[in-house]
Amino acid sequence: MNFKKLITAFACVVLSVGAFAADKLAVAEPVGKGGVPAGDIEAFWGILESSIQSDEYTLVSRGALKQMLTEIGLTTSSDLVNLNSRQKAKLGEVEGVKYILVSEISKFGSRLNCTMRILDATTGEIDQARTANMRVKDLDELADQIESALQKLLSDDKSLHRSAILAPVIKVTAPGYLADDFNVRLENEMLDKGLRLQNLQSVAKILKKNDMDNLNELEPKLYAKVGKLLEVEMLLQATITRFEIEKIAYNVAETGASGFRYIGNIEGSVRIISAQTGETLGSVPFDERVDFRTIPISTRRDWTVDDYGKHLIRTVIPQKVIPGIMKSPAFKDKNPPTAEAVEKKPEAAEKKAPPEKPAGEARPPVKSSGFIGVDQLLKKAAEGADPTIELESVSE
Repeated sequence: MNFKKLITAFACVVLSVGAFAADKLAVAEPVGKGGVPAGDIEAFWGILESSIQSDEYTLVSRGALKQMLTEIGLTTSSDLVNLNSRQKAKLGEVEGVKYILVSEISKFGSRLNCTMRILDATTGEIDQARTANMRVKDLDELADQIESALQKLLSDDKSLHRSAILAPVIKVTAPGYLADDFNVRLENEMLDKGLRLQNLQSVAKILKKNDMDNLNELEPKLYAKVGKLLEVEMLLQATITRFEIEKIAYNVAETGASGFRYIGNIEGSVRIISAQTGETLGSVPFDERVDFRTIPISTRRDWTVDDYGKHLIRTVIPQKVIPGIMKSPAFKDKNPPTAEAVEKKPEAAEKKAPPEKPAGEARPPVKSSGFIGVDQLLKKAAEGADPTIELESVSE
């Protein structure tokens, strides 16, 4: 390889490395509140830096970040959370840093609250979707949760757009299975549609741990707090206002046959709530009445009243609730493309049929050319037919 080729190859390598270089991430000094010791803040800072294991980011040293921030007039990490327009513009001047991890630890009673956020250094804006909240008993428990929290913070945007299903609000006397069966069926149907959900068991565990397992029509700010705890984008909560299985006696005079038939009724709605603001984004009503005589007797021969009730749940969710959720503005942009839509992609080679001439439109008269083959072509063209003929059919 001659010298000129060597230089060219080296330039290509440099350009390739530059094109695929990882974004630079800096970890700001955590902000301590509520009497958290300075030694704990320093230890937590070190845990954060050592826990970042991602090929997508290159870690910037503490000293380099401090020097950069000092140069633009930001001397403490608390300045990074609420920046004014001038400071945001200054932060955008920091060269080489794409993201800054900002965190806060506060003491509340005997427990520690920790919040971590990702700041886009190019705009000075906090990415609200990339927020992790943890409530722990001590620094050791916090250290155990850091790795999974960072994985969520530094993952691809698409993995952050999850929702959580909250326990339903039941306003009628209902069997004990109603709440669990409703939510499990709702979860399964939403997952089948390709929507991202926080696992139901994880939701229950997190809320119970934070003494928030009894959610019944909360205020928006409390829903927003729940959303931060669960680290989701949206919350779904059903309210059930009617659930009953009617047992109706019948007697056929002609045959003397008698017995009972069952009819199920369920009414309510599913609220879609913003996990950032706690405001209701939409509501999906449902009202279903099922006459179980449509089910073959062989299928329901040994059914109990509970079996009829569970079948009612299995009917209303896929037929009424899921279609309403998928059509709601909150979920419309998150619907994966259907197989039918993929199959209906237009083919580039598809030929368009020639436009039809309006009925009754007069065609210009065809004048004879005196040549049989040419006359045949002219006649076909005038009639709108394919103006080609076999060579054998052309006579001189």
